[in-house]
Amino acid sequence: MGVEVSLDPPVCPIQANGGTSKHKMINHTDRHLAYKVKSSNNSNYSVNLIYGILKVCDVKELIITRKPGKPQADKLIIQYCQVNDENADPKPLFANGVPPGELSGETIIKLSAAE
Repeated sequence: MGVEVSLDPPVCPIQANGGTSKHKMINHTDRHLAYKVKSSNNSNYSVNLIYGILKVCDVKELIITRKPGKPQADKLIIQYCQVNDENADPKPLFANGVPPGELSGETIIKLSAAE
């Protein structure tokens, strides 16, 4: 496995007093991927996409929103796994916390709020 899913830009520079940051979530494979986006700090961060399907070589816009709060070392985790049906419901695939299948993994994005 290499880089199956990436974010562009790969860092999220949001001020500690709040704001938004737009990113492209990119599927670099020749397969459909289900994904789940998780945050280490749901009190301060939210995203517009939590579950979904990235079709072959698809790009989706991910908007990260930060509420005002104390800056700390947070991260977003994009879990992903291969699906054969582009219309599949991705939520049950992540029910046990670990994405299933041979082509699965995580992409981690550091969230660094500046004061």
